[in-house]
Amino acid sequence: MKNTKEIKPILSAIYCINQVANKDTDIEKILQYAFNRIFDCNVNLLTLACIGKTKEEIMPEIKKFLSEETNLELNLNE
Repeated sequence: MKNTKEIKPILSAIYCINQVANKDTDIEKILQYAFNRIFDCNVNLLTLACIGKTKEEIMPEIKKFLSEETNLELNLNE
């Protein structure tokens, strides 16, 4: 597999967007499992980073984070 270092930032972004937008519990459970099993960590810090924020507030942070950590070139909706 190539560029596996990008998996964690991408999953982190998906987790945060899910937390502040639609909060699908199935997506949350799958991502929590992935973080626990793949990276041997939990999502507590990500959850804390999302508390009290709206999708509009968090998207600039996510875009900046993804541009620094990945080669993702998407025009993500705010």
